[in-house]
Amino acid sequence: MENNDLDVLIQATELVVTTQFGSTSMLRQELGIPHSKAEGIMNLMESHGLVGPDQESETREVKIPPGSLASTIDHLKREGGAA
Repeated sequence: MENNDLDVLIQATELVVTTQFGSTSMLRQELGIPHSKAEGIMNLMESHGLVGPDQESETREVKIPPGSLASTIDHLKREGGAA
């Protein structure tokens, strides 16, 4: 994963965990990224166990509490964003 993609993954993780709201359209709007990239980031977050699976038109379950954000970000950085 390139540094820019890792940066976007980290920004998305911060946004989803702090708001406890997992939505592709929210990422698209808040981060200013195309829908396909937002969808890919959500799928990557799912593969890391951060959010639950896609449930059609509903938001995804966020599996990480806000208090675990720092350790989650550290883990993503160590892994380079790879699942």
